[in-house]
Amino acid sequence: MVTRLRWMMSGLLAIAGMVHLVAPGVFKPAMPPYLPGHLTIIVVTGGLELAAAIGLWVPRLRSLTAWCLVAYFIAIVPAHVHVAWNEIEMFGIRDPRVLWGRLAFQAVFVAAAYRLTREEG
Repeated sequence: MVTRLRWMMSGLLAIAGMVHLVAPGVFKPAMPPYLPGHLTIIVVTGGLELAAAIGLWVPRLRSLTAWCLVAYFIAIVPAHVHVAWNEIEMFGIRDPRVLWGRLAFQAVFVAAAYRLTREEG
């Protein structure tokens, strides 16, 4: 079960990381105006997601990577709040209920990352 979770998490992170790097403009609307250096943040987070996708498979780094993901998924909550609160279209999604649901789904990512901190080996 945990290995399946690791596969899913690392796959999602790899895809998201690549999109951050290949098409960073997709994420610009999600950036709260009070943060400086939007493009830099987007590119750095993409790199971090790719690194995490790999780190989940390195036994020595697995727990640390999972803890970093817990913090990361919490740290990006303000961007999700910004999108939902301002009803900003993301990935073709305009429905406010879906945008708020996307924010609520962050709890699933936090819980999944936390579950991966408990993985042995």
